[in-house]
Amino acid sequence: MTKSPPTTVFLLRHGQTVNTLDGKFRYNGHIDVEVTDESLETMRSIARQLEAKHITHIYSSNLRRSQAGAAVIADQLELPLTPLSAFREIKMGCWEGLTYDEVKERYPEQIKKKFTDFINYRIPGGETIPEVENRVFNQLDELLHTHSGEQLVIVAHGGINMLIICRALQMAATNIFRLKQDFCCVNQLDYYHDFVQVNLVNSPCLP
Repeated sequence: MTKSPPTTVFLLRHGQTVNTLDGKFRYNGHIDVEVTDESLETMRSIARQLEAKHITHIYSSNLRRSQAGAAVIADQLELPLTPLSAFREIKMGCWEGLTYDEVKERYPEQIKKKFTDFINYRIPGGETIPEVENRVFNQLDELLHTHSGEQLVIVAHGGINMLIICRALQMAATNIFRLKQDFCCVNQLDYYHDFVQVNLVNSPCLP
């Protein structure tokens, strides 16, 4: 273990999307949906808490639901926002925008194959988990190298955040559903040169 200061990542999930106000989970993937005004107010509250930190850079997925919340934080902290396509949600292909029940009805064989081999099965038009990990981890590792010892904010998506946390905990991606990411949740990961300390997971606020 090292005493050098870590690179701290405050990893957030975007706010509630307008197409989930009915309470149903949807495979939004790469479709570009808006978030609710209420969720932006929640992000504003988190932004005020982040003022007590020493944030140097703010990044987000380049999908609107992540950019919107990240923009609120960037405005509050008077920092630029850098959207990155690498932090987009897992691409769900022909499932995008559908609920679980709709997918089960339209694509029963696909859903059976996906949940039999979640990691490697490719939904038509979608991505495999190793493909997602490749783009996400390459980008994250680049940021950690570039901003060593700094404090960053990344606003991404449920699936992306869970993959990042799984890797930090040295858990296989097959354990992804052991984790939970609520809308607007905050995670804190401290990256040292030889290990990662996960200090906060799925919290509605900073400690």
